Amino acid sequence: MRQFITCSCIVIGLILWSTQSKAQGLLDGLRLSTSGTGTSARGLSMGGALVGAVNDWSALEYNPAALTLVEHNEFNVALYNRSYSSSADFLSTNSSDDITNTVPYSFAYAAPVPTDRGHLAFGLSVDRIADFTSTYRFSAVNPSSSYLNTSGFVNDPGYRSGLFSNYLSFLDSTNMAWALYLTRPLDSTQPKLTTPYSGGMLQSGTVTQEGGLNAFRIGAGVDVAENVSIGATVNVLFGSYDYRRTYSETDVNGVYNRPDSAPPYNLKSATITDVRSQSISGVSLKLALYTEPNEYLRFGLTFTTPTVYSIDDHFTRTGVASFTNGSTYRSSDWPNTEPSISNSYSITSPASVSVGGSFSHWGLTLAASASYTDYSQLHFSGDNVDLSDLNDAARSLLHGVLAWNVGGEYMINPIGVLLRGGFSSTPSAYKDDPSNYGTKTWSTGVGILLSKSTILELAYRHSSYTTDHSLYSDVTAGPNPTSVSASIDKDEISLSELAISFSFRF
Repeated sequence: MRQFITCSCIVIGLILWSTQSKAQGLLDGLRLSTSGTGTSARGLSMGGALVGAVNDWSALEYNPAALTLVEHNEFNVALYNRSYSSSADFLSTNSSDDITNTVPYSFAYAAPVPTDRGHLAFGLSVDRIADFTSTYRFSAVNPSSSYLNTSGFVNDPGYRSGLFSNYLSFLDSTNMAWALYLTRPLDSTQPKLTTPYSGGMLQSGTVTQEGGLNAFRIGAGVDVAENVSIGATVNVLFGSYDYRRTYSETDVNGVYNRPDSAPPYNLKSATITDVRSQSISGVSLKLALYTEPNEYLRFGLTFTTPTVYSIDDHFTRTGVASFTNGSTYRSSDWPNTEPSISNSYSITSPASVSVGGSFSHWGLTLAASASYTDYSQLHFSGDNVDLSDLNDAARSLLHGVLAWNVGGEYMINPIGVLLRGGFSSTPSAYKDDPSNYGTKTWSTGVGILLSKSTILELAYRHSSYTTDHSLYSDVTAGPNPTSVSASIDKDEISLSELAISFSFRF
């Protein structure tokens, strides 16, 4: 299951486009719905277990009711680095790849408001809440099938069925496979597009994803009783997502090495490049409760409403094919063969509930929290396209996820140093995934008091999980279609994140 669930015409591995393309698939919704980087170096290093332990401006994310603990004006700025490594198995051949990204992490301000009794405080911030930077590579000889002989590639964006008297002239100017000379000639005895490719070629490529999601937050917390406060944060989300797949098939074994033949029978290699970009915006609301029954214990509860995202999506495809007779054909020579399609649609991510608590004594703080999100409630909608199949797929393939976090912090008073550590576990959102497809994260960090009003914080987090990818899953082109597929059955991911933060109180 995992990452080869598509259920729509645009797929992250194999993007099948028609003149009425749909959304990318469940991956689109999960990418936006899954917890991201976490705000603040303290939160990152303590495993995100701050629902009942947060005590600064980052309450805007973890528990806005705890803003009532802010006693001075606070200003924070932070930088974030992400290192992503992939080790993918394709047809029993392993390929590794890695990518890094450094971006601003947070700019934040929080302040108390003078009151006659109780506490009132507000905060605002701009945070990096998710980073989409990732990559994987694949390379192996596939003896049994070829992407160049799938219906989605050969017939798209041409007609899927039926016979037309102007079929040849139509294909000349609009079909990429035809323009690249990858299809057999058409005549009265062979009226449908077909290719000679049935396998035996080296399939290789790289998939790279970049971009991220940011949040402008504004929130407040207020005491409603002794040691009890409530709060809320409005999240205005904005960001981008960029996807690029370069896919090649090369006849390294001479299966189609026929110098005396014309294309497509003497193929040397073909490369298809898919590029898509998204502009993302959204809004959500977090409601919170915080209580401190005594000087040692704190508890928190939050509810995050469903987040409504608006997606503007743009896709393009280009291709080039070379043959053993020295000829090379490019899709750019036939501009109408290069799809350039734009769509807009909406994704509503599910609501989530979080609870947490902490114990503090002798300079030591121990914290734990848990959150529940029912991913089967993911909802897709579009003005120009019916996405109900995605909603059905979410209900049948996804389930509720209970994630948990633990963390600790110890203050070494004589030298003004805070030592931190944490662990978190987030199971996969797919029903049938084994436990290693969930994300396990270890974290650590340190806070250094530079003065009574300034602190420098460092945080490091390492995550690991396993996932799958689909390169294609389709039927062959031609009059007798058969099912073919190629997938990366195991991609072991290693993710390292580093945050450097500086805070000033005045």
